[in-house]
Amino acid sequence: MTKIRTTEALLLKSYDVGDADRFCILLTKTDGRVTVIAKGARKAKSTFGGAMQSFQHLLVDLAEHSSGFYVRSAQCMDSFSHIRLNVQRFVVASRGAELLLHCLHDTEPQESIFTLAQEFFLECDRGGIEFLFPTFQLALLKELGLFPSFAGEACSSMFYEYVAAHSTLRDRMIMPLPEPDRRKLSLLCDKLLCDHLSLPLKASAALNAVF
Repeated sequence: MTKIRTTEALLLKSYDVGDADRFCILLTKTDGRVTVIAKGARKAKSTFGGAMQSFQHLLVDLAEHSSGFYVRSAQCMDSFSHIRLNVQRFVVASRGAELLLHCLHDTEPQESIFTLAQEFFLECDRGGIEFLFPTFQLALLKELGLFPSFAGEACSSMFYEYVAAHSTLRDRMIMPLPEPDRRKLSLLCDKLLCDHLSLPLKASAALNAVF
């Protein structure tokens, strides 16, 4: 018997395969990162093809077969449409999606990371992208247990307060942080990711070109 599961999901990446199908990588609220096939998503009469695009927040029905997951239906809950209308927002969103793809493994559910990723794409959509990616890096590394504690270290009080804060991305981004501390945090996050990941983020080059 085919097992059907309904869950919220963020579409991190999609590829066209065959004549009409789409291969997608989802970050789901209940099952972590999941790879799925959307059969017939590119057909003109597809009932869910328009929803299967990167960065969309979806409600999906997934059918689990021995060969993997297939999309039975998909409803767009939030398209984050402004991301695709602005190059800077699109590049920052792409870099965040790539970071999630590199750091997460299939079917390891962690609802707090889903919530963080959803907030990240929402902030990209709103246009509040100044220092958004380093802040997202920091929050994700902390969720994964990869960010060090600075207790007892010689750090500025603003730097430590920024790092130690338990707040939303938006609230953290409006906290005062001097430019030298911002550079320190960006370099630290980049170094930690370099040590953790086997490959550098491809979107970094695009980000540097845009900014």
